[in-house]
Amino acid sequence: MDSDAWVIPLAEAATVDQQQIGGKAAHLARLHQTGFHVAPGCCIPVAAYERFLQANQLPLMIQMELGRKSLEDLRWEELWDSALRIRNRFAEAQFPVEVEHAIRRAVRDLGSRTPLAVRSSAPGEDSANRSFAGLHESFLHVVGEDAVVESVRLVWASLWSDAALLYRQELALNPLHSRMAVLIQEMRIEDCSGVAFGRDPRIEDSENAVVEAVPGPCCELVDGTVDPDHWLVHRTSRQVVRFTPGRRDGDPQNEPLLAQLDLESLLTLLDRVEA
Repeated sequence: MDSDAWVIPLAEAATVDQQQIGGKAAHLARLHQTGFHVAPGCCIPVAAYERFLQANQLPLMIQMELGRKSLEDLRWEELWDSALRIRNRFAEAQFPVEVEHAIRRAVRDLGSRTPLAVRSSAPGEDSANRSFAGLHESFLHVVGEDAVVESVRLVWASLWSDAALLYRQELALNPLHSRMAVLIQEMRIEDCSGVAFGRDPRIEDSENAVVEAVPGPCCELVDGTVDPDHWLVHRTSRQVVRFTPGRRDGDPQNEPLLAQLDLESLLTLLDRVEA
Protein backbone atom coordinates (compact mmCIF):
# COMPACT_ATOMS: atom_id res chain seq x y z
CA MET A 1 0.00 0.00 0.00
CA ASP A 2 1.12 3.55 -0.73
CA SER A 3 2.63 4.94 2.48
CA ASP A 4 0.41 8.02 2.16
CA ALA A 5 -2.64 5.78 2.63
CA TRP A 6 -1.69 5.01 6.26
CA VAL A 7 -2.61 8.60 7.19
CA ILE A 8 -5.32 10.61 5.42
CA PRO A 9 -5.46 14.42 5.86
CA LEU A 10 -8.88 15.46 7.14
CA ALA A 11 -9.15 17.95 4.29
CA GLU A 12 -8.94 15.04 1.82
CA ALA A 13 -11.07 12.51 3.70
CA ALA A 14 -14.58 13.50 2.57
CA THR A 15 -14.53 11.03 -0.32
CA VAL A 16 -13.01 8.15 1.68
CA ASP A 17 -15.24 5.18 2.55
CA GLN A 18 -16.70 5.76 6.02
CA GLN A 19 -15.90 2.15 6.88
CA GLN A 20 -12.22 3.12 6.64
CA ILE A 21 -12.27 6.29 8.75
CA GLY A 22 -15.32 5.94 11.00
CA GLY A 23 -18.31 8.22 11.37
CA LYS A 24 -16.63 10.83 13.54
CA ALA A 25 -13.86 11.56 11.05
CA ALA A 26 -16.19 11.23 8.05
CA HIS A 27 -18.65 13.80 9.41
CA LEU A 28 -15.89 16.28 10.23
CA ALA A 29 -14.37 15.80 6.78
CA ARG A 30 -17.71 16.55 5.14
CA LEU A 31 -18.19 19.64 7.29
CA HIS A 32 -14.74 20.85 6.23
CA GLN A 33 -15.56 20.18 2.59
CA THR A 34 -18.74 22.26 2.80
CA GLY A 35 -16.97 25.25 4.29
CA PHE A 36 -17.32 24.87 8.04
CA HIS A 37 -14.37 25.70 10.26
CA VAL A 38 -12.86 22.39 11.41
CA ALA A 39 -9.58 22.12 13.31
CA PRO A 40 -6.78 20.79 11.05
CA GLY A 41 -5.99 17.14 11.44
CA CYS A 42 -5.77 13.71 9.87
CA CYS A 43 -7.20 10.23 10.16
CA ILE A 44 -5.38 6.94 10.63
CA PRO A 45 -7.69 4.57 8.75
CA VAL A 46 -8.79 1.06 9.58
CA ALA A 47 -6.19 -0.22 7.09
CA ALA A 48 -3.40 0.95 9.42
CA TYR A 49 -5.05 -0.77 12.39
CA GLU A 50 -5.37 -3.99 10.40
CA ARG A 51 -1.73 -3.75 9.31
CA PHE A 52 -0.75 -3.46 13.01
CA LEU A 53 -2.84 -6.53 13.84
CA GLN A 54 -1.40 -8.65 11.06
CA ALA A 55 2.20 -7.63 11.76
CA ASN A 56 1.84 -8.88 15.34
CA GLN A 57 -0.30 -11.98 14.72
CA LEU A 58 -3.03 -10.43 16.86
CA PRO A 59 -6.08 -11.75 14.94
CA LEU A 60 -5.25 -15.35 15.92
CA MET A 61 -4.64 -14.39 19.54
CA ILE A 62 -7.94 -12.46 19.72
CA GLN A 63 -9.78 -15.35 18.07
CA MET A 64 -8.34 -17.75 20.65
CA GLU A 65 -9.32 -15.48 23.55
CA LEU A 66 -12.87 -14.78 22.42
CA GLY A 67 -13.64 -17.80 20.26
CA ARG A 68 -13.62 -20.41 23.02
CA LYS A 69 -17.19 -19.52 24.01
CA SER A 70 -19.86 -17.14 22.84
CA LEU A 71 -19.75 -13.82 24.68
CA GLU A 72 -23.11 -14.66 26.27
CA ASP A 73 -21.56 -17.74 27.90
CA LEU A 74 -18.48 -15.98 29.27
CA ARG A 75 -18.57 -15.05 32.93
CA TRP A 76 -17.67 -11.42 33.62
CA GLU A 77 -14.37 -12.49 35.20
CA GLU A 78 -13.46 -14.50 32.09
CA LEU A 79 -14.31 -11.59 29.80
CA TRP A 80 -12.30 -9.18 31.98
CA ASP A 81 -9.27 -11.50 31.91
CA SER A 82 -9.48 -11.97 28.13
CA ALA A 83 -9.84 -8.23 27.55
CA LEU A 84 -6.81 -7.55 29.74
CA ARG A 85 -4.67 -10.13 27.96
CA ILE A 86 -5.61 -8.69 24.56
CA ARG A 87 -4.76 -5.14 25.63
CA ASN A 88 -1.47 -6.31 27.12
CA ARG A 89 -0.55 -7.81 23.75
CA PHE A 90 -1.33 -4.46 22.12
CA ALA A 91 1.01 -2.79 24.63
CA GLU A 92 3.85 -5.18 23.73
CA ALA A 93 3.28 -5.17 19.96
CA GLN A 94 5.60 -3.41 17.53
CA PHE A 95 4.34 -0.80 15.11
CA PRO A 96 4.91 -1.68 11.45
CA VAL A 97 7.70 0.68 10.38
CA GLU A 98 5.74 2.15 7.49
CA VAL A 99 2.71 2.92 9.68
CA GLU A 100 4.77 4.49 12.46
CA HIS A 101 6.75 6.62 10.00
CA ALA A 102 3.52 7.86 8.42
CA ILE A 103 2.10 8.85 11.82
CA ARG A 104 5.29 10.63 12.83
CA ARG A 105 5.36 12.52 9.53
CA ALA A 106 1.75 13.60 10.08
CA VAL A 107 2.60 14.89 13.57
CA ARG A 108 5.50 16.90 12.15
CA ASP A 109 3.18 18.35 9.51
CA LEU A 110 0.73 19.45 12.21
CA GLY A 111 3.57 20.77 14.38
CA SER A 112 5.74 18.67 16.69
CA ARG A 113 5.02 20.97 19.65
CA THR A 114 1.34 21.49 18.82
CA PRO A 115 -1.08 20.04 21.40
CA LEU A 116 -3.20 17.43 19.65
CA ALA A 117 -6.36 15.47 20.34
CA VAL A 118 -6.09 11.76 19.53
CA ARG A 119 -9.62 10.34 19.33
CA SER A 120 -11.36 7.11 18.47
CA SER A 121 -13.39 6.98 15.25
CA ALA A 122 -14.56 3.39 15.00
CA PRO A 123 -16.83 2.48 12.09
CA GLY A 124 -20.32 2.03 13.51
CA GLU A 125 -19.24 3.65 16.79
CA ASP A 126 -22.30 5.90 17.03
CA SER A 127 -25.66 5.90 15.28
CA ALA A 128 -29.24 6.94 15.94
CA ASN A 129 -29.92 3.86 18.07
CA ARG A 130 -26.57 3.20 19.76
CA SER A 131 -23.68 5.15 21.16
CA PHE A 132 -20.19 4.08 22.21
CA ALA A 133 -19.54 7.46 23.87
CA GLY A 134 -16.90 7.05 26.58
CA LEU A 135 -16.17 3.39 25.82
CA HIS A 136 -13.22 3.97 23.49
CA GLU A 137 -10.23 6.02 24.55
CA SER A 138 -9.48 9.57 23.46
CA PHE A 139 -6.53 11.68 24.59
CA LEU A 140 -6.22 15.46 24.73
CA HIS A 141 -3.21 17.80 24.85
CA VAL A 142 -0.91 15.15 23.37
CA VAL A 143 2.43 16.69 22.36
CA GLY A 144 5.23 15.10 20.33
CA GLU A 145 5.66 12.18 17.97
CA ASP A 146 6.32 9.53 20.63
CA ALA A 147 3.27 10.53 22.68
CA VAL A 148 0.99 10.51 19.63
CA VAL A 149 2.20 7.08 18.49
CA GLU A 150 1.55 5.62 21.95
CA SER A 151 -1.85 7.33 22.14
CA VAL A 152 -2.82 5.74 18.82
CA ARG A 153 -1.83 2.34 20.26
CA LEU A 154 -4.03 2.94 23.32
CA VAL A 155 -6.99 4.04 21.21
CA TRP A 156 -6.67 0.86 19.15
CA ALA A 157 -6.39 -1.26 22.30
CA SER A 158 -9.49 0.36 23.84
CA LEU A 159 -11.56 -1.48 21.25
CA TRP A 160 -10.91 -4.52 23.44
CA SER A 161 -11.76 -3.18 26.89
CA ASP A 162 -14.17 -5.26 28.96
CA ALA A 163 -16.70 -2.40 28.86
CA ALA A 164 -16.57 -2.19 25.06
CA LEU A 165 -16.90 -5.96 24.74
CA LEU A 166 -19.85 -6.06 27.14
CA TYR A 167 -21.61 -3.31 25.21
CA ARG A 168 -21.12 -5.18 21.94
CA GLN A 169 -22.50 -8.27 23.64
CA GLU A 170 -25.57 -6.25 24.67
CA LEU A 171 -26.04 -5.11 21.06
CA ALA A 172 -25.46 -8.63 19.69
CA LEU A 173 -22.44 -7.42 17.70
CA ASN A 174 -19.60 -9.81 16.91
CA PRO A 175 -16.46 -8.26 18.49
CA LEU A 176 -14.25 -10.15 16.05
CA HIS A 177 -15.59 -7.85 13.33
CA SER A 178 -14.67 -4.69 15.28
CA ARG A 179 -12.26 -2.23 13.68
CA MET A 180 -10.81 1.13 14.73
CA ALA A 181 -9.76 4.31 12.97
CA VAL A 182 -8.13 7.21 14.82
CA LEU A 183 -8.74 10.93 14.40
CA ILE A 184 -5.94 13.40 15.19
CA GLN A 185 -6.67 17.13 15.37
CA GLU A 186 -5.09 20.30 16.66
CA MET A 187 -6.31 21.37 20.08
CA ARG A 188 -7.95 24.77 20.20
CA ILE A 189 -7.80 26.50 23.58
CA GLU A 190 -10.70 28.90 24.09
CA ASP A 191 -12.28 30.77 27.00
CA CYS A 192 -15.08 28.23 27.03
CA SER A 193 -16.18 25.20 25.05
CA GLY A 194 -19.01 22.72 24.99
CA VAL A 195 -21.48 20.65 23.04
CA ALA A 196 -24.74 21.43 21.26
CA PHE A 197 -27.58 19.22 20.06
CA GLY A 198 -29.90 20.44 17.33
CA ARG A 199 -32.75 18.57 19.02
CA ASP A 200 -33.08 17.58 22.67
CA PRO A 201 -31.85 13.95 22.45
CA ARG A 202 -34.08 12.89 25.33
CA ILE A 203 -37.36 13.85 23.61
CA GLU A 204 -38.57 12.60 20.23
CA ASP A 205 -39.38 15.41 17.76
CA SER A 206 -38.28 18.04 20.27
CA GLU A 207 -38.59 21.68 19.22
CA ASN A 208 -35.72 22.66 21.51
CA ALA A 209 -31.96 22.60 21.10
CA VAL A 210 -29.62 21.76 23.97
CA VAL A 211 -26.40 23.70 24.62
CA GLU A 212 -23.86 22.94 27.35
CA ALA A 213 -20.69 24.90 28.09
CA VAL A 214 -17.78 24.87 30.53
CA PRO A 215 -14.79 27.19 31.00
CA GLY A 216 -11.72 26.24 28.94
CA PRO A 217 -11.50 22.91 27.07
CA CYS A 218 -14.50 20.59 27.19
CA CYS A 219 -12.69 17.40 28.28
CA GLU A 220 -14.16 17.66 31.80
CA LEU A 221 -17.63 18.14 30.33
CA VAL A 222 -17.30 15.07 28.12
CA ASP A 223 -16.00 12.83 30.92
CA GLY A 224 -18.64 14.10 33.34
CA THR A 225 -16.35 15.53 36.02
CA VAL A 226 -17.90 19.03 35.94
CA ASP A 227 -21.47 20.29 35.77
CA PRO A 228 -21.86 22.58 32.73
CA ASP A 229 -24.03 25.58 32.15
CA HIS A 230 -27.08 24.06 30.44
CA TRP A 231 -29.53 25.79 28.12
CA LEU A 232 -32.73 24.56 26.52
CA VAL A 233 -33.39 26.90 23.58
CA HIS A 234 -36.44 26.96 21.28
CA ARG A 235 -35.27 26.30 17.74
CA THR A 236 -37.60 28.77 16.02
CA SER A 237 -37.85 31.71 18.41
CA ARG A 238 -34.26 31.34 19.72
CA GLN A 239 -35.61 32.09 23.19
CA VAL A 240 -34.18 30.35 26.24
CA VAL A 241 -36.74 27.89 27.60
CA ARG A 242 -34.64 26.98 30.62
CA PHE A 243 -31.17 27.81 31.92
CA THR A 244 -29.44 25.72 34.57
CA PRO A 245 -26.16 27.19 35.84
CA GLY A 246 -23.19 24.89 36.20
CA ARG A 247 -21.05 24.31 39.26
CA ARG A 248 -17.42 25.32 39.25
CA ASP A 249 -15.12 24.40 42.12
CA GLY A 250 -18.19 22.96 43.81
CA ASP A 251 -20.15 26.22 43.80
CA PRO A 252 -23.14 27.15 41.62
CA GLN A 253 -22.48 29.99 39.15
CA ASN A 254 -24.98 32.72 38.40
CA GLU A 255 -23.15 34.36 35.48
CA PRO A 256 -23.75 32.37 32.27
CA LEU A 257 -20.77 31.57 30.08
CA LEU A 258 -22.77 32.37 26.93
CA ALA A 259 -24.86 35.44 26.15
CA GLN A 260 -28.11 35.44 24.16
CA LEU A 261 -26.24 36.45 21.00
CA ASP A 262 -23.86 33.51 21.46
CA LEU A 263 -26.80 31.12 21.70
CA GLU A 264 -28.44 32.60 18.61
CA SER A 265 -25.19 32.22 16.66
CA LEU A 266 -24.89 28.59 17.78
CA LEU A 267 -28.43 27.77 16.67
CA THR A 268 -27.81 29.40 13.31
CA LEU A 269 -24.72 27.21 12.96
CA LEU A 270 -26.76 24.12 13.89
CA ASP A 271 -29.30 25.04 11.20
CA ARG A 272 -26.51 25.23 8.63
CA VAL A 273 -25.04 21.89 9.70
CA GLU A 274 -28.43 20.18 9.40
CA ALA A 275 -29.27 21.78 6.03
